[in-house]
Amino acid sequence: MTLIQRIILAVLFIIPMFAIGFFIAQGDEEPFVVETPSNQQAGLPKVSNTDTMPPNHPDPQTQVRAMIKELEQKIAQNLHEFKDLLLLGRAYVMVKDYTSAVTAYEKALAIEPKSIDVLLPLADVLAVVDGGKLTGRSYDLLEQVLKIDPNVPMALWLMGNAEMQLERMDEAAEYWTQLYYIFPEGSENRMQVGQQLEAIGKAPAEAAFQPFQPPAAKQAPPSNTDQAIHITLDIAPETQAKLKGTTVFIYAKSQTGMPMPIAAKKFPGDQLTSSITITEADELMPERRKLKDVAQIKVGIKISTQSDVDNKAELFRAEQSLPDSRKVNLVVKF
Repeated sequence: MTLIQRIILAVLFIIPMFAIGFFIAQGDEEPFVVETPSNQQAGLPKVSNTDTMPPNHPDPQTQVRAMIKELEQKIAQNLHEFKDLLLLGRAYVMVKDYTSAVTAYEKALAIEPKSIDVLLPLADVLAVVDGGKLTGRSYDLLEQVLKIDPNVPMALWLMGNAEMQLERMDEAAEYWTQLYYIFPEGSENRMQVGQQLEAIGKAPAEAAFQPFQPPAAKQAPPSNTDQAIHITLDIAPETQAKLKGTTVFIYAKSQTGMPMPIAAKKFPGDQLTSSITITEADELMPERRKLKDVAQIKVGIKISTQSDVDNKAELFRAEQSLPDSRKVNLVVKF
């Protein structure tokens, strides 16, 4: 059995079950959970420390420490690769040597400064070293993660915690609401995030992404249409045939602020039309973010094989800055 195989085997038995349960739906997303001191701030989610191990299984801590020595020797001889530093950082976390984990991740960051695989765990372990605080460098690292990919579940979860620590409840709710809609309807993950939002008085509106309705069933447009965004879609003929069975999201978001859309519509792919208008009625959280309050808007379309916003199911995405005319044309071809 190789070194990597043994590390993976050990991980299966000593990662907290909370992390596995909460992020199992993300496939290859790495679950990292901030450990917080016993006097944990009220309102922040608690993490289970319950681990499971089959009977008569060799002590995983002993195995991990042996693997750490092997990795340290490899790195000392300069025979390592980027992934070896990541493995070493994770192994240090397993044995709760967080200071050494920081050192390993910092070396990895010097090699790949824009890798989410190192930015996210480094932010997490720095918070552990700092007594559970996510408001220092951890916050900056999480911001970098979300600039690279605004839909990384653990980054959204931790940023929500960071905003709670800064006593910015509205900002925390925005991150957690975005996370809420990433998970499929009825899933355990969505339920847990929804409970957290409800606990801070920010329960999400289930109908935030309104399903498509035929024109006759739609309500009359709001009287104030100054903020309406008019979108035309140039759909390639070969693409039109691929839309059946897909879900299309049309959205407007800030160019410089939060990555979560301000307003959005959701359509079955085979009912997509070439002309769409986004208005105030499509705002996801009108009590906190409005189209009229955003000076620079980006309009986008995302086509997915699933009805939620999981990026792994994405088939196509296109975005364009909104001009003063508030009219934009998006070419749809894949």
